[in-house]
Amino acid sequence: MHPLAVEQRFLDRAGRLRRWGAGLLICASLFWAYAAWQVLTPYGSTYNAVDCPAPVDAKPRELYFDDAVGRHEDALQCASDRSWPAPLAALAFSVPLSVAGTGLLTAGAVSAMLRRHDAAVQQTTAGTDR
Repeated sequence: MHPLAVEQRFLDRAGRLRRWGAGLLICASLFWAYAAWQVLTPYGSTYNAVDCPAPVDAKPRELYFDDAVGRHEDALQCASDRSWPAPLAALAFSVPLSVAGTGLLTAGAVSAMLRRHDAAVQQTTAGTDR
């Protein structure tokens, strides 16, 4: 096989590794965005008709700081009604995707850079041998 064809195949494999790594990192970031959306948006309580506020809200949380007993119980109910399995599962899925994506992206990028460096070194040494 011709050396240029071998070189092209090697660089194609490195590019494919980088693309797979970038794809996995994009999937992991989508899982992170889903988890953040689940945690930071307002939600309704399943046991009573209380609209629970988002954890990060621009207006003050009178629901949590009111002295009325009913409002205090509503705040406790909202705190216990938050559905945690979905965002935690999304974060759990994102960890291996992030690790694999980072590894593939790094391996592809480093392979291509080292191959170009090796080609530059060979050209430099071939020029000095004459």
